[in-house]
Amino acid sequence: MEINFKYILSNFGVCDPLSVTQIYKSAWDINDTYVLKTNGDKGQLDKSILLNRLLLSEGVPVIEYINTTDDKPYMHLAGKYWCLMKKIKGNCFDPFAGELKHNGIMLGKAVAELHKAMKSIENKVDTYDSDFFNELSTWIAPELEKNNVFFNDGVMDDIVAFLSRDYKTLPRQLIHRDMHTSNLLYENGMFSYIDFDMSQRNVRIFDIVYLGCSQLVENYKDETLLKQWREIFIGILQGYNELLPLSEDERNAIPFLFVFDEMLFTAFYLKTGQPEIAKNCVEMTNWLHENIVPIIR
Repeated sequence: MEINFKYILSNFGVCDPLSVTQIYKSAWDINDTYVLKTNGDKGQLDKSILLNRLLLSEGVPVIEYINTTDDKPYMHLAGKYWCLMKKIKGNCFDPFAGELKHNGIMLGKAVAELHKAMKSIENKVDTYDSDFFNELSTWIAPELEKNNVFFNDGVMDDIVAFLSRDYKTLPRQLIHRDMHTSNLLYENGMFSYIDFDMSQRNVRIFDIVYLGCSQLVENYKDETLLKQWREIFIGILQGYNELLPLSEDERNAIPFLFVFDEMLFTAFYLKTGQPEIAKNCVEMTNWLHENIVPIIR
């Protein structure tokens, strides 16, 4: 279907766009000033808009949604919801460029600052209260079994034991849930945060683990890059801990969450019909189970 950008943008009071550039499948850059995005999930979009507006009210640098000319946060067209946002200036932050530990500290503080703000607004948001043990039993393990995917001895047993016991005692709050450097834009010494579509209540340290795991996936097989990653991640823990002290239980839980995160991705890629990527995730899951504790301690 050909998209009538002129008509859509006119509903937001933007006339005669000079340039429309596709950023990814469901988003377009408009005049280097706005981002137009489409979403088929109204509930997810409502949550994301509310979260961003609440965070803006707390002074957090996040996306500002623009209302339509009839004062609605989005328009509905051809079975999809279209929203327009002011474009945030900045670039993805590369933690491997420059002083590694300092970069990690900056990232850790950025996550902690966001967590402090999200904690203050979480009672104003009706959001999904996640339980990883339930996710493991209801879709992750069945997906693995259906595809005859198995991990090394002890991996699943350790994760089941952790999720059924220690995980349930960890501090929980509203978190980003998709925390990686593509969702952290850096400009003039400051981070801005984007893409809150997956936000949920969960253990707060999962955002730290997810951030660390996203940087490790391309680098864990290279000894030099692995050493650099370790320095960055130690910095992330230090920076976060300076603003939001981590308990001993949280620190002990981090290795298990690394393993579980990659296990989750294995099942996700199987479910979405990407077996080759899932195979790589199995390999990394096994590697994490054997190696992550001595690396981050």
